[in-house]
Amino acid sequence: MRWDITDMLLSPTTGTAFAVARNSEKRSVIIWYRGNYFLRPNNYLRTDGARVFIDGKPQDFRVIHTMPFFPAIWQTLKNSCHCPGNDNVSLRNCEKQQTCLFELCPYGIKMIP
Repeated sequence: MRWDITDMLLSPTTGTAFAVARNSEKRSVIIWYRGNYFLRPNNYLRTDGARVFIDGKPQDFRVIHTMPFFPAIWQTLKNSCHCPGNDNVSLRNCEKQQTCLFELCPYGIKMIP
């Protein structure tokens, strides 16, 4: 089944991410996951048994949990995920880098040693 990614959030304190995936106008889910690849809007996800393909390529990707999409739940997640890149992807520096569990910033913000 194909799922189109429409939104994403990162949680630097847990090292996990969330994405909204839609497969029809009326069916959307929130995917909570950990992996070496981050789902971004306009990516698409397909599953084949235990394997996950993103934009047609297999990726190291572990789904922690899925849940139906509700705007209130997504807003609660947004309020809980304190990653500066979630709100401003054009940042050059990140004030959360000392506590961030991501080795490389998924938004491409350079970490200052």
